[in-house]
Amino acid sequence: MGTLHQAGLHEIKPHAYRDTPAGLGFALSVIADIQKQGPGAVLWCMTQRHAQEWGRPYGPGLFKAGLDPARVLIVETRTADEAAWALEEGLKSSALIAGLAQTEIKTQLTARRLGLAARAAGTPCFLLTGHGEAKIPGTLTRWRIATEASAHIPFDTGAGFGEGAHFGEGTPGPACWRLSLERSRAGADSAQAGHVQGAQSAAGQTSRAQAAQSAVGQTLREGARFHVQAGHDGPPEKDGLRVVPASSDRAADAGALARGPRTAAS
Repeated sequence: MGTLHQAGLHEIKPHAYRDTPAGLGFALSVIADIQKQGPGAVLWCMTQRHAQEWGRPYGPGLFKAGLDPARVLIVETRTADEAAWALEEGLKSSALIAGLAQTEIKTQLTARRLGLAARAAGTPCFLLTGHGEAKIPGTLTRWRIATEASAHIPFDTGAGFGEGAHFGEGTPGPACWRLSLERSRAGADSAQAGHVQGAQSAAGQTSRAQAAQSAVGQTLREGARFHVQAGHDGPPEKDGLRVVPASSDRAADAGALARGPRTAAS
């Protein structure tokens, strides 16, 4: 089991603002592999600002990315402090298999509390922070993520967007990322990123990682934003917190996909 599966805080920072979706895709790829290790929920906390800027999670999209949306709990808060509080309380419950937060960690005390809660619960926790924000102290690892051309699919001569490919040809291959491991408690030991292939890198080195194919044969492409859900079936807002079940629209969407596109004749 790789370093990214270890209990504690793992910071994921985009190389630039435009690489933020790539950082999220990398985190979700790792969490998808963690979900396969056993039961438990994933707690995903985000602020309203991040939800408005990058979109809210979309159940069928998470499923295609290899995650089980029914096991993803989404909390949207007004402020960064509320998001950090919700994440800490979730970690303390010991009911989570992984935690994920899209929020700013404003104080070192907040980071220490999250780290202690994650280690005490034996749960890996991923913090997706802004490219220009201060680095979080006390993390097990810190990864700098940049976009990379998608991988080649065998027997598809137009797949991917690498050398020799033409726009509009073939099918985009598995997602790839350019990884730079800036911090690792393991020191010079290599850190392996579980679900991503080729992500072994010593601290300070840069490598290229490729997402493994999910069970449904599809992968999450970096750079693609999530669709925004118009509403939710969860409990009403209370004290600025809103819990949105990612699987709330899963049944309806699955039925629509099974029926296929409607035509004028139908």
